[in-house]
Amino acid sequence: MSKKELLLDQLTICRNDESWIKPLSIALEGLHKEDIVWKQSEKMHSILEIVNHLHFYNERWLKRFKGDLPTEIVERNADTFFDIDHVTEESWKTLVKKLDEGLASWQQVIEETTESKLHEHIPTFPEDAIWWQAISNLCTHNTYHIGQIIYIRKAQGSWHIVED
Repeated sequence: MSKKELLLDQLTICRNDESWIKPLSIALEGLHKEDIVWKQSEKMHSILEIVNHLHFYNERWLKRFKGDLPTEIVERNADTFFDIDHVTEESWKTLVKKLDEGLASWQQVIEETTESKLHEHIPTFPEDAIWWQAISNLCTHNTYHIGQIIYIRKAQGSWHIVED
């Protein structure tokens, strides 16, 4: 399996293909405003905060892969878990759609890229990193937070998916 095929498989599983894990499309299905802002404690993140965090990093790295260097400075990872003041059902649906569209864009850009680009070092990145490794880590990052979302849903009682 090529790195390109591997990444496309990982992105599909994160986005909408039920495999060993539930994808984001299922993890975020049927949520309402009270579900997305709920926190088990003040030290925990809400689903809304996690989705904002995922959208932020997925888009940031997609822009970087396309050659646009991030201009927004992030001093602390914690700053990317932000809430939306006065969130509505409509603004939530828009955010979920943007997250899905971002993952679809990742799939498209990987489909269109060459295998050799995936083996290139990431330009202007402070670490010695290769593209395919960074994108694989991005998928792992998404998977980690999908698990958090499902955990939160189970804790709040909004997880009504029949488990196999």
